[in-house]
Amino acid sequence: MEEKELNPIESLQLISKMVNTAKNKLADDGFLLIMWGWLVFIAASVNYISIKLNLPFGEYAWGLMPLGGIFSAIYGIKQSKKEKVKTYIDTYLGYLWGAFGIALVATLVFMPTHGIKTSYFFLMLLYGIATFISGGLLNFKPLVYGSLVSFACAIASVFLNETDQLMIISIAILCSYIIPGHMLRKTFKSQTNV
Repeated sequence: MEEKELNPIESLQLISKMVNTAKNKLADDGFLLIMWGWLVFIAASVNYISIKLNLPFGEYAWGLMPLGGIFSAIYGIKQSKKEKVKTYIDTYLGYLWGAFGIALVATLVFMPTHGIKTSYFFLMLLYGIATFISGGLLNFKPLVYGSLVSFACAIASVFLNETDQLMIISIAILCSYIIPGHMLRKTFKSQTNV
């Protein structure tokens, strides 16, 4: 059977449909942006406040991260079973967030070697890279703008001590994950009438 060649208008419509399908999936998966955003925001804020108020055990708030990882894995498996159609954009986003995860783990594992201050800088760069590319692929400007705030926070963190970097991480994650994640979810719900 001979393949039909698409005219330019059909090509644009197909691309638009692929982007909207991927955007809807990420919006549904925007749950993970929101979840991780709030987990990191809470952990960094609790750690920061405990240091400023001289309270013990604030760093234990970071114990939320392994729980988030387990939950994310379970959620991802359930979502992949529901997935019916996979677009190129879905594939690109999968590779992007997979690379982000590998780089994140490497940064955290080698944190003692490079120091906390340098690691926080790299974490904010990673947040920015992942959300910048996702925002570009999905044509969702709030992710792009949030990523720019994350890049600015990374640069600002170079001039701060480790404690104050915790507050900058909170700002970076609020702007690059939490706010765009909620906006994406709202867009998804309005498009699907959920």
